[in-house]
Amino acid sequence: MSSEFILKQHDTLPILTAILKDANGVVINLAATTVTFKMGTENSTKITGATTVTDTLNGAVMYEWQPNDTDTAGVFLGEFEVVHASGKRETFPNNEPFRVVIRPDVI
Repeated sequence: MSSEFILKQHDTLPILTAILKDANGVVINLAATTVTFKMGTENSTKITGATTVTDTLNGAVMYEWQPNDTDTAGVFLGEFEVVHASGKRETFPNNEPFRVVIRPDVI
């Protein structure tokens, strides 16, 4: 996963895709999990949305942007939260969130 994802204000493409890996670089098996994408600032959450697991064994997920997700230009922090069937939670990336940059529309 790149440390930065860039799109324009009000755009819903490109889709955000990621391969979830632990701190050692090992791909996470996403069988029997729920994966949520979260984006916001250090002080507030803008998005908490369901993702689609596109490859269970290889840790691949995607998040399809909704119109309200990208209505505000700025720099946000993003991460994926995985809840295992046991109820245990794990956040990816493990070390720090990635940046989501929403560039303003040209007037």
